[in-house]
Amino acid sequence: MAVTMALLWISLILSVIGSNGVYGDEFSILHTPSSLKFSGSSEASESLLKEVFSAALGLSVEQNSEWNGLYIADPFKTPEAIVEVYVDGVSTLGDSIGLKSKTFPLKADEYEPDTFANVRHRIEQRFTKGANKIVDVNLSDADKLASPQVTNVFGEIKETKVPKKSYSHLKYSVEEHYQFLAELERLKAITEKVQSGVIVPDNIVDFYNFRFSSLHALSDYNGINSLQTKEAKKLLGEALLELSNAFKKAYDGSVLVTVVSTDVVHTRRIRSAQNENPETAAVPDAEVDNDGYNADYPAIFNIILWFGVVFAFTLIAIVYAIMDMDPGRDSIIYRMTSTRMKKDN
Repeated sequence: MAVTMALLWISLILSVIGSNGVYGDEFSILHTPSSLKFSGSSEASESLLKEVFSAALGLSVEQNSEWNGLYIADPFKTPEAIVEVYVDGVSTLGDSIGLKSKTFPLKADEYEPDTFANVRHRIEQRFTKGANKIVDVNLSDADKLASPQVTNVFGEIKETKVPKKSYSHLKYSVEEHYQFLAELERLKAITEKVQSGVIVPDNIVDFYNFRFSSLHALSDYNGINSLQTKEAKKLLGEALLELSNAFKKAYDGSVLVTVVSTDVVHTRRIRSAQNENPETAAVPDAEVDNDGYNADYPAIFNIILWFGVVFAFTLIAIVYAIMDMDPGRDSIIYRMTSTRMKKDN
């Protein structure tokens, strides 16, 4: 009985490890044109997203991969645009982005802006006239909406005040909640611009990248499984679906809309810090966060933590089993070392 309980404890702990592993991030497809097919459930790597986007746009790729999640059904009708929304703070948005969305587990093994920089470089190499719409916006920075990069594509986007709506758990008085709602309004403002018809298809490849950052602070403040975080994820999911539908209509369906959700922001490479710090600048590929931890820190921490937990419960179960053991019936050690057997020898 004790051994059985030990096995149950070990199975339970291993299931917890599997559900809370280091690679718990997600790559989701909100809309895909008929020329592309996403299938399967194999894990994708963030370092390969630039190759996925490049292949989807019909651009050359530089890195081969065994990932079989993307199939190009019609190479002559590749999408005209790709939209990527990068969400910091949660490893998954779950059902908040719709049950019809296709989701893949994602291994965050690369600094996120590298994806945008690489795809932009390949587009600029292919289309030398520079007529492509290439937009990179950090929605947490209101000033970015007034940059020429944004206004040249969407026109003027005025900073709107956060409307005082009634929410179940989010509060305007909490700074983390307010920043989330403000960033959400900026995302909705861009959606309204797309819906207004400012984007006209021109058979030239476009690439949009939007970064949503405030959910990270909110989930840290309230907890990843809190009611506040769940409500925020629901609101964000609804806004993302509206954005997807707006781009789908603007490009007559010839657009790939994706979402990358991750909570490993603390292990990202901070290149600016490396350039300023001589010790880290000497190692350009080192992955160091703001606190000086290596990028492998969360993996090593999880391995040591959960191994320790499994080992502790296993040891307790074994000790309990030995304490409950009948020496005369259960233990070969007691039988082989009994007084009678020694006399017979």
